[in-house]
Amino acid sequence: MSMNWSWKKTLSSSALALLATTCVYAIPAGPCDPQPQTTCCEEPKPGPFAFVYPKDMNLACPNDFYFYGDFLVLQPMEDGLVYGVKDTNGPSTTNPELAGGKVLSFSSDNEDYSFDFGFRLGLGFLLNHDAWNMGMEWMWYRTNQDVSAKAASTGVIIPQWIATQAPVAGDNEASQRWEMQMNVFDIALGKPFHLSRYLVLEPFFGLRAAWIDQNYTARYAGSYDTKFQAKNDFWGVGTRVGCKSEWALGAGFELLAHPSASILYANFDVTENLPSGDDTFTLDHDFYRNNSNLELQLGLAWGTHLNDMQHHIKMQALWEFQTWYDQNQLRKVISNTPAGIYVNDTVPRGDLHLAGVSFRILFDF
Repeated sequence: MSMNWSWKKTLSSSALALLATTCVYAIPAGPCDPQPQTTCCEEPKPGPFAFVYPKDMNLACPNDFYFYGDFLVLQPMEDGLVYGVKDTNGPSTTNPELAGGKVLSFSSDNEDYSFDFGFRLGLGFLLNHDAWNMGMEWMWYRTNQDVSAKAASTGVIIPQWIATQAPVAGDNEASQRWEMQMNVFDIALGKPFHLSRYLVLEPFFGLRAAWIDQNYTARYAGSYDTKFQAKNDFWGVGTRVGCKSEWALGAGFELLAHPSASILYANFDVTENLPSGDDTFTLDHDFYRNNSNLELQLGLAWGTHLNDMQHHIKMQALWEFQTWYDQNQLRKVISNTPAGIYVNDTVPRGDLHLAGVSFRILFDF
């Protein structure tokens, strides 16, 4: 009886050991087997958010090199280029009152500006040191603006660039021409990185050199029948800072926003030939000062990969705005007294503005 019980005990122990061994070394579930259901009913939260890493173009065998070209369509405006005031009913020698006057100018509140074209070329490369971006850029832009005005036979045009400015009957025609050429060179060091999966920032700083040459002519017909000529040349060298941002929308589309600012140590070379009756004043003014400018670009871009992910192309259209402060340094000499007492001062609000659109094609290798 006792031996029979010992045999049953041994058999039960062996069965339990075999079952335990089978469970430990069981064949895992295959990829096609039904997966166990989770007890959580909520969608997982987005994440992780550790995206502060260098920008990656997802290129196969990248050379870390890029270049681009911009086509610029910009409208230039400069404050202080008022060449006359058109008056319908006077003033004249018999009617000194100003009535119905209209300012004739290239100022920002005038509609006589036209758009002109320019270009911008750039190239750069990513350094092995933390994927820093070293970029260089050249912008060229030129404009020629012409405008003229004629008053009615009963009116006059009051000239703004003649020392003796009292008009008489017959002074009813005037015109002006403004020529400007810009060359701007930039070199910058930036750090493009992912702030999140869909937002790339690139703070940068660098050097800027700029040349802005201007020629200005105002002509008056009538009793004066003369013209005023001037040049206003500028060059400056200094620092530039800014931050580029790319906001990914999906399917290769991005929103772009690029603000920047610069402060330049600048030189102005101003020369004027100002007629006054039978005489002509010649004014030369050469001086140095600190000058600044602001820029802002906003727009949309689309990009895609080419040649089995070996290259990348991006096309973008941006609204562009630039302000170059205190660019108009011309001086006015005025005398309305028989004694010939003259006063002069710089033209107020002489900022240069550029506004328009730029179209870019960029290649990454």
